[in-house]
Amino acid sequence: MYKVLIVDDEAVIRRGLSRIIPWEQMGFELAGAVGDAKKALEILEHTQVDVVLTDIRMPDICGLELIGHAKERQPGIKSVVISGYSEFDYAVEALKLKVENYILKPLDPHKIREIFEALKKVLDEEQRNQQKFRYIQAEYEMPGGGYHEEYQTRLIRLLEEGRYTELDLFADDLFDFLRKKETDPREYCLKMLRHVALYFHLENPPLFATYRMDSEAWEYKGEGKVYLKEDLHLLAAQLKTGAEPMEILISSQAHQYISCNYGNKNLSLRELAEHLGVSYGYLSAAFARTYNKTFKSYLTSLRIEKARRLLMERKYKIYEIADMTGYSSSRYFTEAFKRYYGLSPVDYLKRLGGEAERGCHE
Repeated sequence: MYKVLIVDDEAVIRRGLSRIIPWEQMGFELAGAVGDAKKALEILEHTQVDVVLTDIRMPDICGLELIGHAKERQPGIKSVVISGYSEFDYAVEALKLKVENYILKPLDPHKIREIFEALKKVLDEEQRNQQKFRYIQAEYEMPGGGYHEEYQTRLIRLLEEGRYTELDLFADDLFDFLRKKETDPREYCLKMLRHVALYFHLENPPLFATYRMDSEAWEYKGEGKVYLKEDLHLLAAQLKTGAEPMEILISSQAHQYISCNYGNKNLSLRELAEHLGVSYGYLSAAFARTYNKTFKSYLTSLRIEKARRLLMERKYKIYEIADMTGYSSSRYFTEAFKRYYGLSPVDYLKRLGGEAERGCHE
């Protein structure tokens, strides 16, 4: 959840904003609701805050000045100001501070909700971009050129597929390989482990035992392998306990995106993974485990069901229904419909007890 800090010198407004707005439902939690800028800055000193919601007029420091101080402490922080019609002379300064939005008095809960729902989307997008950046950064940090990808890919596949009994053999093979390449095992293993933790969206990866590995002497490689095996099983344990909620969250977001974009003829799992900021392989496995269907199978069934409902309305031509449900031609749609129901769209209507109307032919 994202944290929002409310700052207003009127107690009744603070209470109203704290209690009436369904913050948790929108993906936010309160970092505090205080009556002056001094208390707000104290909170900002020790708490990471995503959004400051503040009145412009304050008894000690005005709201815009508070936002300036907040951005100095936490550069990525967002801000929304509460103001009256007579206070628009602050608008130029607000623009300079890149204030995200205004809320005019009297306060409208629906407007506040609308603003914060939009802010949630912005914050989500920034978070996805940061995740992508960390992933790419980890990729380029890996030593040894291109050969490391084979082992990273193998490890990710083992963890994705739950083949935990093969992790010790993986560690043995990797150390034999690194010995031949004369690569620093400590540096390599630590970066690989961090990379894999990022891949699986582990926000709090474990403190890896590999940090204790001697990076200088290969005679200690046996001890190093023990550390790596310990770390691999630690990762596996964390994925067992933590992966399910993350998988469900990512899969749910994918499900929602598909439901809104099934009419896009170019919709693909790769495009969806990029939109959500996760890897193709991770999303494929997570979606299948969550919904017991592959992406392709779910998309096909959704498109066909939407098409069937449109067909039942008897208002659209076959090519129109095909276009509305993401098929590139009426022929492809008819073939897909027939594979799914065993009947062509026109025959399906006839089977239901009525001749297809003229509007429902190609």
